[in-house]
Amino acid sequence: MAVFEYETELECSPHSLFEFLRRPANVAQVSKPDLGIKFTSAPDVLHQGAQIDFQIVSFGQVFKSTHLISEMAEPTLLIEQQVTGPMKAWRHRHEYVANGQGVIKRDIVDFQLPGGILGMLLSESKVIDHLEDGFFYREQRLKELIDRGVLQ
Repeated sequence: MAVFEYETELECSPHSLFEFLRRPANVAQVSKPDLGIKFTSAPDVLHQGAQIDFQIVSFGQVFKSTHLISEMAEPTLLIEQQVTGPMKAWRHRHEYVANGQGVIKRDIVDFQLPGGILGMLLSESKVIDHLEDGFFYREQRLKELIDRGVLQ
C-alpha cells in the first residue's frame, strides 16, 4: 500500500479543530471547490461507528464512496476507512497533537490503487499529488478561519 502524509501547524486548540472537522458540513466548506464533495448521507457530527456516504469529482470522474469511522479518541484521533469506493483500499488517519499554543494536524492516508481501467489510468504519484493539493488548500482555508476567529 502507498502512504501519504501531510502535517501542518495551526494556531488553535486541538479540541477546537477536532470539533470543527468532525462535522461533514465543515469538511465540505474547507475542501477544494473542484473536488465537488457532496455528502449524501452522514450524521451532523461524526462518531465512532458512523458511516458517511459521499461523492467527489476526481480525475474528471464522479466517484461515490462509503467510509466508516472505525476509531475515534476525542480530541486527538479519528480514523476513517473506505467500505465501498473507487480504491481497492483507503484508510485516513487524522491526528491532532497539542503543540504549545496550537495544534499539529497530521493526516496519514494509506491507499491501494484499484484494478481495472481506473487502476491503469492512475498511479500512486498522481493520487499523492492530488492529495497534496487538496490538503494544502484545506490548510489555507483553516488558517483563514483561525485568522477570522472562527477557530480558536
